[in-house]
Amino acid sequence: MSTTLKSSLNQIFSRHRWSILLTYGLTLLENFLELTHPLTIGIAINGLLAQSYTSLIPFAAAWLIHALTGVFRQSYDTRAFTRIYTYLAVTTVLEQTKQGVSLSQLAARSSLSRELIDFFERDVPEIINALFGFTGALIMLLLYDFQISFYCLLLLLPLYAVNYVYFYKTRSLHQKLNDQLECEVDTLSQQRSDLIQCHYHLLAKWRIKLSDAEALTWGLFEVFIVAAFTAILIRTVTVLEVKTGDIYAIISYAWNYRQSLDRVPFLVQQFNRLQDIGSRM
Repeated sequence: MSTTLKSSLNQIFSRHRWSILLTYGLTLLENFLELTHPLTIGIAINGLLAQSYTSLIPFAAAWLIHALTGVFRQSYDTRAFTRIYTYLAVTTVLEQTKQGVSLSQLAARSSLSRELIDFFERDVPEIINALFGFTGALIMLLLYDFQISFYCLLLLLPLYAVNYVYFYKTRSLHQKLNDQLECEVDTLSQQRSDLIQCHYHLLAKWRIKLSDAEALTWGLFEVFIVAAFTAILIRTVTVLEVKTGDIYAIISYAWNYRQSLDRVPFLVQQFNRLQDIGSRM
């Protein structure tokens, strides 16, 4: 991470630390409660098959608490990060106006400053969700069966390989996209149809290339996901001697683990985007 970007993020966090930390605390609580869902549903299934309706209590309680936490967290997030963005946008415009930055660049950077707030509002929670989903699901799978957790760990090898290539590909694409965005006001002010068409054609070109790179990365990794899930299904259903509810829990935790890995390309792309934006602010 560049020094400029670190400085920008540190300034935002230092000024608004308590609001930001509260949202992350709520995010952690949501993740913990979500982690209990497969376990409590599995317990409920096993209990119902044994004619025990009290087994529904842990499932219902965890789900309701999770829902209430989610409603409060989303409501609070919007208010907190809207206030932070308003402060940053005003500060950015005033400071860069004093520095003599052109109107086109000023408009673009004012808009791009939203990306820095999105880092705290969207990207950090995504990182928390990915790490919690990864470690939590892996620990729960380890409690059920070591070999299944080993299959999941093997997925980290192709995950690293495909995202290593993706990282360097998207770095240059984000730079070209943001270069074009900074020219937007100047281009529109000239009111020439050929320049305007060329500008939006280039914006579309870089966005399509970014989307294609993400789709290809995801598609390549899905091949390994299919292989891992095939092995997990075979072992869970035909080898392990577990109850029906436990089968559901194992498959659910494996799926949660897979979803946490699916977030990696998005986080890689966001990191590259922030790197470029931080160098411009």
